Amino acid sequence: MRAARTAVAVTILGIVGAGLAACSSQADELENQLRKAGYTDVDAEADYDSKYNSKKKKNEKKLDDYEATAKAGNCTVEVEQDPGSKDWVVETANGKDVNFRNMTAAALVTELGKQGVKC
Repeated sequence: MRAARTAVAVTILGIVGAGLAACSSQADELENQLRKAGYTDVDAEADYDSKYNSKKKKNEKKLDDYEATAKAGNCTVEVEQDPGSKDWVVETANGKDVNFRNMTAAALVTELGKQGVKC
């Protein structure tokens, strides 16, 4: 009897753990995509928005997107990816607003150089 309860508990913990790992896997995947594209010092995490639910009378967190910071040359860039998407968007580079989709680090440095931003 005790062994059966232990087996059920271990199974439930395994399922919950797998579910939590799935939540973080897109952030990990974004990090891997950026590293393959030549970015360095990559750090990605899920970004949640807080919204007030008037029916439950409490704030609830909702996944908004995945955000990452990285380096392209000497430029610090901020990258965003929507949940379930494989595409990412470079939103800022050294504080300058930009909008480049799936651009490699080398191509980004070249494009920023054309715009007068040195990396």
